[in-house]
Amino acid sequence: MTRIARGRFIVLVGIDGSGKTSLLSSLGTARLITSSWRDLRNHELPSVMAPDAPTAIKNRLTAVPRAMFIGGHIVAQYEYLVRPQLALGRDVLLDSYWYKVVAKERILGRLHPSLTELCELLPVPDAVIVLVTDPGVAFARKRGTPAPYEYFHQPVEEDFTRFQSRLRDQLDTALVGHPAVHRLDANRDFASVRASVAQLVDHPAAVAPRAMEPLS
Repeated sequence: MTRIARGRFIVLVGIDGSGKTSLLSSLGTARLITSSWRDLRNHELPSVMAPDAPTAIKNRLTAVPRAMFIGGHIVAQYEYLVRPQLALGRDVLLDSYWYKVVAKERILGRLHPSLTELCELLPVPDAVIVLVTDPGVAFARKRGTPAPYEYFHQPVEEDFTRFQSRLRDQLDTALVGHPAVHRLDANRDFASVRASVAQLVDHPAAVAPRAMEPLS
């Protein structure tokens, strides 16, 4: 029996308002599966794993349960949305993985060491595509109504851009040393950014499968 080659695991990251959701909804094909945490709702999991308002749940939890909630959510994304598709030979483009939520927890001073330890055990993606976006541009795309967990205290431009600037720096730090990070100017029009992402995903040399240990 011919062994099916593993698909490639690609993560799309960027600050809030960088265009990830719009790109994911337009790039999916039979070969490229695009996913985000919202897709967990399509699987038989405890409802708490894919809630409509995960930020509200996190904010009701104390430090250790909060870390467990976030960590379980990240593992579920890999186990249900990524790993089965890779085994079928399909490529997966996943929204953010653990990078953004951990960066936000660190910015807010709520990152528990257990969550950091868990993320160090997770499979490393074959490539990461970073949407480099000016926070002011991102705020305009939000039409002045950022969601909770996208700003520090108030949903106003100054607070949003300050938070997102910190987030951008934290994402850059988290990706230091990753073997395949591709940065794209996401301040451009949507069609141009989409074309750039599609070109990267379709380029075998840009996104080459790497050795990936299963979760154990």
